[in-house]
Amino acid sequence: MELNAIMSAQLASLQQTVQMSILDKAMNTGAATALQMIEAMPQPQATPAPHPYKGQMIDVQV
Repeated sequence: MELNAIMSAQLASLQQTVQMSILDKAMNTGAATALQMIEAMPQPQATPAPHPYKGQMIDVQV
């Protein structure tokens, strides 16, 4: 009976190790994908806004 308990504990430990390995690999893949997306984003350009005067003159008469 003791041998069965030892093997069960070893199996649980192995399953946990495998699950952590898979989780680590998934997190690394996700981080790499996020980094690629950030690098692929277009860089901001120094062009003026389409409405450079919009919002500067506000009519506050009530």
